[in-house]
Formats: sequence, structure tokens, C-alpha cells
Amino acid sequence: MKRKNEIEKTFDESIAYFLKKRREDLDKTQEFVAEEAGISRVTLGKWEKGEKTPNSFDLYNVLKILHVDQSQFWKSFVEHFESSATPLRIAAEKVKFRAYMERTKRRPPKA
Repeated sequence: MKRKNEIEKTFDESIAYFLKKRREDLDKTQEFVAEEAGISRVTLGKWEKGEKTPNSFDLYNVLKILHVDQSQFWKSFVEHFESSATPLRIAAEKVKFRAYMERTKRRPPKA
């Protein structure tokens, strides 16, 4: 199984934030939402902790149960995700640049 990088983890955490917040705002249990959406409570719990990425069909069903407009969800999600992921991308680019500089320092000059 592939390990997730920081940006992928941030993606899952952004979905987790929205799902859990909306479910709690509606005062619904994980058991209720999961049963209505046709998934297990354990699966929904893993989504809400950011441990797993939902597939699109199951996410669609959960959003319907939570009375979330799909287009509004994605708009809000993208804004949240991009604001969270941008610092990670910047840091990753700095690390790549530093590694590049270290590699070029060690190379002998071309004759």
C-alpha cells in the first residue's frame, strides 16, 4: 500500500473536516449517516479522521444524507484544501531546491 505524502494527507483532512462538522451541525450520528449512505460506520469514522479517502460514489451519497449541495461542497473544499496545501507545496519546493544546491556543490567542475 502506498504511503500518502503530506499533500494527500491534507486532502483527506480537508474532507474529514467538512464531513464531521456538517454531521455534527445536523446532530446526526456516524451510525445514522453510514447506514443511510450504505457504508460502514468504521469507514465513515476513518474518513472523518482523515485516515482514508472516500470514493466518489460513497462521498456523493454521504453528502446527500447531510443535505450538502455538491457544487458548494467542492467550492468550499477546494478553498480550504488550497489554503492548507499551499504552505506544504512551498516547503517541498524549498527542500527540492536545497537538495539540488547540495548536489551541484558536490559535482566536480567540468573541464
